[in-house]
Amino acid sequence: MDINDRLAGGLWGHLVGDAIGVPYEFGPPVPAEQIRWGQRAAQRAQPPGTWSDDGGLMLALLDSLVQGSFDTKDQARRAMDWWRGEAYKPGPVFDIGIATRGALERIQRGIEPEEAGAAGEHENGNGSLMRILPIALVGHQVPEAELVAQAMRASSLTHRHPRSKVACAVYVLVARSLIRGERNRSHALAAAFDSVAGAVGEAERRELVVLKSYAERTGSGYVVDCFWSAWEAFSGGNSYRDVIERAIAYGNDADTTACVAGGLAGIYWGLEAIPAEWLGGMRGRDVVEPLLEKLLGPA
Repeated sequence: MDINDRLAGGLWGHLVGDAIGVPYEFGPPVPAEQIRWGQRAAQRAQPPGTWSDDGGLMLALLDSLVQGSFDTKDQARRAMDWWRGEAYKPGPVFDIGIATRGALERIQRGIEPEEAGAAGEHENGNGSLMRILPIALVGHQVPEAELVAQAMRASSLTHRHPRSKVACAVYVLVARSLIRGERNRSHALAAAFDSVAGAVGEAERRELVVLKSYAERTGSGYVVDCFWSAWEAFSGGNSYRDVIERAIAYGNDADTTACVAGGLAGIYWGLEAIPAEWLGGMRGRDVVEPLLEKLLGPA
């Protein structure tokens, strides 16, 4: 599998996971064998293949990064284009987290983007983890310490507490390792924790301990639970389909668990591993394909 297949798999893997999870969002746990493409339930019965705020804000970040520089003001502008404009979505906005909305409102009022995210301990939702994958997709050749810094700065636009920031950094380094060909999933995770610990300050290292020692796996919107629920779905799965079904089976914040897990699974198994019915049923290809072409570069 070449690197472009991994990159395309990661991008579409995230979006497909989000879309298939949308109808199950806020629902109870569900047996994996009962999960179906095209369900209509939560979120006002969106058409099949519709990604949520998770996918839209991920694409906004990707679009900023593929322009060739890391610029949080530009990232904020593109996030606003998603929220208030027509960009990065196949239809109207139908889902946005409280913390993310609050941060975008502060940006709209003129707060500097890296100061906009909520920084309280009780404001560690998964709204930055859900969109952080492009840091790895675009920056897989960037030195680890620089990538850690980028992940934490990008997180700060919506989630500025160090717990959210280190969760994003670990996830990004895992994704980077998989993009570069690592096949041992446990090794990728352990190496990511070690690398982040060596690149951050004391406050962030304390939060790494909190992240690493967390035991619950419920698919909730808490960033640490989301991280581990997605990781367990990915690390225990034997195919892209299996990972997504395992992620959604937790219930709760199903679309976010599935997109976080789906990004890793898409990288690991590649674009062709995504079921044809799921990939073929996605809306918004005219939104995604130009960004994918920029990501992959000249053929």
